[in-house]
Amino acid sequence: MPSAAILEEVDNFLAEAGWHPGRDEAHRAAELTQFVISDLAAHDCDVSLFPAAESFLRSYGFLDVKFPYTRTRTEHFNTCARFCDDQAEEISELSEDLKQSLFPVGWDRIEGGLAVIDPSDRMFYIHHSGFSYMGVGIREAISNLYVGGLRPAEAYFA
Repeated sequence: MPSAAILEEVDNFLAEAGWHPGRDEAHRAAELTQFVISDLAAHDCDVSLFPAAESFLRSYGFLDVKFPYTRTRTEHFNTCARFCDDQAEEISELSEDLKQSLFPVGWDRIEGGLAVIDPSDRMFYIHHSGFSYMGVGIREAISNLYVGGLRPAEAYFA
């Protein structure tokens, strides 16, 4: 679990990106989810919206969360995974390994990794180097991305 100081920094990153308590992007999230479901289905990857994914997208969708990665590089985590069909096979594989439904909810603009969420609000990272566990919820996920605390996803396979 990230430290209280790191979580506070993440809260600041989220606020700077436009997040606030009660934020609701339901109208935009509905269009996004239908696009993602259809686009992935066209690539033989069946995903469906479940409550944790819907809640995440309604509250946090469409944010561009920026945080300093180094003094000269700013990291971006975008909470809109609209075009993820190039990772359809990996989404399906990770879903099978976890024995859980997954839904894409974000991507790392620097590394090109895709963030997916499961029905228990656990977030995983799909990257060309493999699958990682990000944490539970956006605060823990971004914290671990920020401090390099991603862990191998294999420990969470069913």
